[in-house]
Amino acid sequence: MSANTASGTGVANTGAVVPADTDEAAEAADRPTTNESATALVALVNASSPTPPPEPSAVIAGTLVSSLQMQPPPDEAPPDEAPLPPGPARLPVDQAAWAWIDHVEKGNAVPDGPTFVELMRALVNTRVRPPPPVTMASLASPLDVRLKLEDSGKKFPHMLDTQNGRLTEDDAIWTQCKTKMTHVRVRLVDSKGRPVKGTDVQEGGLALCLTLHKVVGDASEPLNDGSNPRATEGLFRGRASGHFEHTATVMESWHEFRFQVMLLSSDIAGARMFVKVAPKDPQLALNPNLAIQSHSFISRARMPDETYQNRQRQTAADATQLLDIAWTMAHRRAAAAAAAPADAEDDTESESRAASRAASPPPPPKRHCPSPVVEHQEA
Repeated sequence: MSANTASGTGVANTGAVVPADTDEAAEAADRPTTNESATALVALVNASSPTPPPEPSAVIAGTLVSSLQMQPPPDEAPPDEAPLPPGPARLPVDQAAWAWIDHVEKGNAVPDGPTFVELMRALVNTRVRPPPPVTMASLASPLDVRLKLEDSGKKFPHMLDTQNGRLTEDDAIWTQCKTKMTHVRVRLVDSKGRPVKGTDVQEGGLALCLTLHKVVGDASEPLNDGSNPRATEGLFRGRASGHFEHTATVMESWHEFRFQVMLLSSDIAGARMFVKVAPKDPQLALNPNLAIQSHSFISRARMPDETYQNRQRQTAADATQLLDIAWTMAHRRAAAAAAAPADAEDDTESESRAASRAASPPPPPKRHCPSPVVEHQEA
């Protein structure tokens, strides 16, 4: 039996079915032309060709490939009174594959590209294990994961205001500047500090939302763009003065929000504010381990100018210099006090020597002997 690219049950681009040889011409004349899927084409295989029994996996899978409705060729329209031929029976995927194997082994044409792809995809779908159900980290879920806020360096806070040294570093006021970018970095970890992927918490990644809140009043109610009296600014601004997207999907274990805080504390009666990051999903938002809020801060229009900063640095340098001078003088006074007893002892010894010399009698005067006179006799 000779093979032909348009013979047997092979489907041409026009959807017509051509018999494989002369013996099958009569049967093919009575067989309706089709443009169905792989299962429909398998149903048109010669009924006399025995089909091997399906493997056990076909019975277990039980997956059926949906067949397309039978349609006439595009150039032939059936009369209105003609009844539509019945559609082919649907077969399990493994049976359809065995039928195609038997059909091709007998010398008939292989299935065309779309039919082959459909058949292969159906086979793969029956053998690929479906993904396990995703465990949602809800309030009642035992999933060991929490969201923590990481240090962003000088990006948050921009400055610690100590009120000219009156506050300690722990009590200093966090200050953010409107003209500088603020970075808020969050990370998913387990109870041992190991990173956890967002796809392990929520299918497709953990969707987080960043909101801005006011410390005074109802802190649970987030602020909105209407809270800013400058309507064109809103609450946030993104990179290059662009739009800031306050939601993000965390696929890995961390994400960093980068924005400018356009709302000033002076716009809300000098109140402090804080940033909150929580899941968008209402069920996940109930989990306290997945919601964090930042340290409270005040928002100002700009950072202190260089003159003010230099003045503060000069004041600190002057104070350090005064402390050094005071310490040096104290050290000298202590050294002088330690040396005072030794000087007193030296003075006492000198006075005793002087008194001793005054009490002793003066030495006797020296006697002067006249020099002998030598007379020279005249010769």
